[in-house]
Amino acid sequence: MPAWHEATWVDPDGKKKRGVRMGWLWLLLIPAVLILFSVARFNDYWQYDDFTVTTVACEAPLAEGATWSDMDAAGCEESEIPGIEIRLLDGGRPAEDVETDGTTWQFGNMPSAFTTLGLDVYLEESAGRVFIADASTTPPTVLREMRAGDVDRTVFARNLGDIDTLELYLVVAPR
Repeated sequence: MPAWHEATWVDPDGKKKRGVRMGWLWLLLIPAVLILFSVARFNDYWQYDDFTVTTVACEAPLAEGATWSDMDAAGCEESEIPGIEIRLLDGGRPAEDVETDGTTWQFGNMPSAFTTLGLDVYLEESAGRVFIADASTTPPTVLREMRAGDVDRTVFARNLGDIDTLELYLVVAPR
């Protein structure tokens, strides 16, 4: 016995047939899924890349708003900074895939399509200023200065914001 809401009719042979089929819903669902997938792909929602942060130590202090030429004049060169710890954060969570040789830190499989990335730096010794620079340009472009998170100036943090590079310099200048 058909349900009260089920439409039925009789064909010329006298057999009853169901009138409403749910198969047509697939015709709506498939294009909706394709549209959502296209929008997500266009906006790079699945874009994950490897970030590289290279430490640069300076011999002389740097002023606020320093440029790369100021850093050259201060004797800044790529080098290992004893006791430094660098964390790349995605929405407050540190990267799990980290490799370092002491000078270069590689963070694997981090989302590069969003502006939720941040950088935390922990130093053994006090520093005057810490800058983030784009290592992929010639000469490197200073992107922003990091903020000191403690009175001793051994903890620095900064949101990376909207950056177009996967290679960064972390420039540490003395007091």
